[in-house]
Amino acid sequence: MHRCCVDGCPNEAAYEALLYDFEPEEGAVSLVQDDVCPFICVEHAIENERAALGERLPWTVVEYPFTNRDRHAGLTVYRQLEPALLA
Repeated sequence: MHRCCVDGCPNEAAYEALLYDFEPEEGAVSLVQDDVCPFICVEHAIENERAALGERLPWTVVEYPFTNRDRHAGLTVYRQLEPALLA
């Protein structure tokens, strides 16, 4: 189980945050875990997308309030985490 990585958030994470980039000149693809906010809850993922600034193209820098704080080229994508199994 992971907690949301947004400062002060006590929620359980629902997603792993990944940075996706596609280099159109070479065809190179990159998909790596966000090193600043690797896990995020549903509420913050929604807020992250609604407040994103910039053209959503994988070779541009999209500014998000919680993810991609290092300003890498690419988009944030979310991989849903498996729910914890009931004991």
